[in-house]
Amino acid sequence: MTIHLISADHLSQGLDVVARLGANPRRLGPDLLAAVPGLRGVLVLATCNRLAILLDEDGELPAGAGEDAGAAGPGAAAQPGRPLSSSPVVREASALLERRAGMPEGSAGLSTACGSDAYRELIATAAGLRSMVVGEREIAGQLRRSLVRAAEEGTTSADLCRLVERASAASRRVARETSLAGAGRSLVAVGLGLASQRMPDLEGARVVVVGTGAYAGATVVALRERGVRDIAVHSHSDHQAAQPGRESSSAAGPDRAAAFARKRGLEVVGPHELTERLASADLVITCRGLGSPVITRGLIDDALARRASGALGPSAPPHPLVILDLALSRDVDPGVADAPGALLIDLPRIRQAVPAAQTAQVEAAERIVAEEAAALDRLVGGRRMDPVIRALRGQAEEVVAREAVRLRPVDGRVDLDDAVRALERLAAALMHAPSQAARAAGEAGLSQEYLAALPMVLGPIGGADSPARRAGGSR
Repeated sequence: MTIHLISADHLSQGLDVVARLGANPRRLGPDLLAAVPGLRGVLVLATCNRLAILLDEDGELPAGAGEDAGAAGPGAAAQPGRPLSSSPVVREASALLERRAGMPEGSAGLSTACGSDAYRELIATAAGLRSMVVGEREIAGQLRRSLVRAAEEGTTSADLCRLVERASAASRRVARETSLAGAGRSLVAVGLGLASQRMPDLEGARVVVVGTGAYAGATVVALRERGVRDIAVHSHSDHQAAQPGRESSSAAGPDRAAAFARKRGLEVVGPHELTERLASADLVITCRGLGSPVITRGLIDDALARRASGALGPSAPPHPLVILDLALSRDVDPGVADAPGALLIDLPRIRQAVPAAQTAQVEAAERIVAEEAAALDRLVGGRRMDPVIRALRGQAEEVVAREAVRLRPVDGRVDLDDAVRALERLAAALMHAPSQAARAAGEAGLSQEYLAALPMVLGPIGGADSPARRAGGSR
């Protein structure tokens, strides 16, 4: 097998490119598996600042291909010191991604890696070292959920499972042995920090969370860690599913917000209550990210008008309505930023406020990543020999079976001399090929090479004065 990693992130390609490529991640794994020949498995990791795709190719890595990492696509600029990917699998998968996003082939400048480079990049990503907020822990959970989704869609493979498990374990080691995953090192935490600067009392704030996915769950946890208790949830998907002509599903059914809220002890905001709830809210956090704005300028204008009319009485918040948009594909209409009485905080603004990680801690984490990637590379290399090991054992079992047939047991017992002769024939049969190879190596003047390789197959041969050593020293 060969593992390839294709990715676009906030640093290399920018948030706009990531948003276009990841705007429609549903069924991307099955589409790639069906469209690209030679794939055994696909895993898609789509987050608020990256799109990463693991491809498990059915074939061995060509010599030197482990160094192949750069930008995929015609005309794309490779990373410094890296050649363009030459893998047909990577080229076809990259082209499909760009077609789905409506982008010219090669225009995305996708980053690629394969073999040990792919292992290292995935582990670094899982450890939060490639995130907008270096050291964030959310990405490890997102990676595990991506594996679950791949299993549900039938696109995973045994090697992808092992790779994700190892990357997850490595991320836990980074969190345990460094201080990168400390408090405040997440997009939610940074966003809440920015929001709290414009609010007199975050702990007593009235908050509306828009979305019911995993990131919404993490947002609720972060809010409660800061003492926030008045939290309500709204699911725009529920409203759409309830409209005529729309078919509900487990992913977007009318009970989604209710189930999310019930599990966390929250209040549900229905579609007809949203304007009123926004009018009285201190903070709105959106983390739906399905490609179209949920919070429109008209909705905000209506809420702010109700707020200014005095209809809320003394309960009207005295500060602007703070709106925190955590979605890569914006949940909030950019025009909301111009609405008097509203303050919009989006991902680009959060990125500007991200606290710098300590250099020493990042370097320590990178060393851990390198160690874990090297260990994984050795493990994968060892597993590539599994077919050889099975063949060798099968061959030995055949020889044993032939000798067992030749034995002549009497009353269920085998004569000692017969057993010894059978073992001698077994040993001779097993050593026939190595013996013939030794003779041929000597005749070809390759004795040293043969003696150097022999212990790798049979273990140490004799002691300091062994025939093997004498043969190696003779000329």
